[in-house]
Amino acid sequence: MQTISYMETADFCQRCHTMEPEVVAHENSPHETVECAECHVGNGLSGLIKSKWDGFQQTVKIITGSYARPIPPAAHGMPPPQETCLHCHDPSRQREDLLITRSRFGEDGENTEQRVALVVRLSGDAAQETSGIHWHVLSKVEFLARDDEGRTIDWIGVEKADGTREEYLDQGLVEISEQAGKTAAELRAAGEPRRMSCYDCHNRVGHEFRPAARSIDDAIDDGVIDESIPFIKKEGLATIADKYDSLVLAYDAINDLSASYHRKYPYLFVERPEAVAGSMAVLAEIYRRTSSPEMQAFADDYPSYLGHTDSSGCFRCHDGGHFKIVDGGLSEEAIPSRCSLCHTFPSVGPRAPDVMLGPPPKTHTEGLWTFDHAKVAPSTDASQTSCSSCHSRTYCTNCHSSGATSVEHDNMLFDHASVIRDAGREACTYCHQRPFCLRCHEAKDIDQ
Repeated sequence: MQTISYMETADFCQRCHTMEPEVVAHENSPHETVECAECHVGNGLSGLIKSKWDGFQQTVKIITGSYARPIPPAAHGMPPPQETCLHCHDPSRQREDLLITRSRFGEDGENTEQRVALVVRLSGDAAQETSGIHWHVLSKVEFLARDDEGRTIDWIGVEKADGTREEYLDQGLVEISEQAGKTAAELRAAGEPRRMSCYDCHNRVGHEFRPAARSIDDAIDDGVIDESIPFIKKEGLATIADKYDSLVLAYDAINDLSASYHRKYPYLFVERPEAVAGSMAVLAEIYRRTSSPEMQAFADDYPSYLGHTDSSGCFRCHDGGHFKIVDGGLSEEAIPSRCSLCHTFPSVGPRAPDVMLGPPPKTHTEGLWTFDHAKVAPSTDASQTSCSSCHSRTYCTNCHSSGATSVEHDNMLFDHASVIRDAGREACTYCHQRPFCLRCHEAKDIDQ
């Protein structure tokens, strides 16, 4: 029994060098005190036998040198959540909404801090006409993905409370609307639909490879990277975002960064040498936690689908491009993608920003409200609710300072790229999510 218990620990699992990136990520995860087998081994004797057979196959690959680099994500090879996650977590009992605040730091000389706040809707809210995020696992939602990791989702099926079913299809799979029903049937025949589970959003909760930008933001916010070092966000990110061929080369690049600070800002090494040395050590530790050159494993190989800031995440389905099938053809009804379905609109400011908690007016759900609100908003009518009753000036300047208000949106269908370049001051992704743009554009075109 002691041998079996030891085989379920992280100490045993890290004996294989191929698992080192996952072990390092686990040590810095919310589940660092949870033993590997509690999540990766199913219930009973059958679960144990399956896990040991999988382990034997991995051992053969290690001996023969035929293992994949990087190791493929394991989320869809996991035991069902009823045998793992739901031992401790019960989505049906998590009824309170969750306030999230984060700090982001600019790439300017002062590393200017911006506070981001929003309320995540975990449960249903009749006023907001939303069922909450956990509706996805409390209901019967199925999907078919183009790949094992579920990065590209082609078809979604939903069984409603009254027993009726709805189907949604990626519009890019059909050339004409009437093909939708046939295409959906072919997809279902070719592959077994997967029931949506905890893993489809919390896919990296035990082994997160946090992107370099967010790791540096968190380190500055925690005070372990000195915010007063000029351009530390920009220079640190430029250094550790690269994919080096070895950790030694990564550490050499960080040493070169330290030397460049010595040349440009010698006063730092006279007044506070420990601040620079400590910050460089943290950059090296971040790289070690999020990259493994030996296994060719980097943050973008293991995207987290929780949210949509670091990957397509929620927008694998809620991208405005998956439409409901009605009478064998695509209708004009897409899977809902408005922000308020899952959270309040993010509020950004130099201090803790305001967060809108109540339901928005009906007008706010109209498609062109973003562009028409200045003409319609009753902010000058004392008898009506003014914008400032819910919105702070900081909230408004999030958009108004971007340059988007000077864009002639009526002309943007065919020449929006040139219009943005002429009138805007931000990349397209400042307002639009990447999956929305990527339906037509290459990634290199939307980040400029």
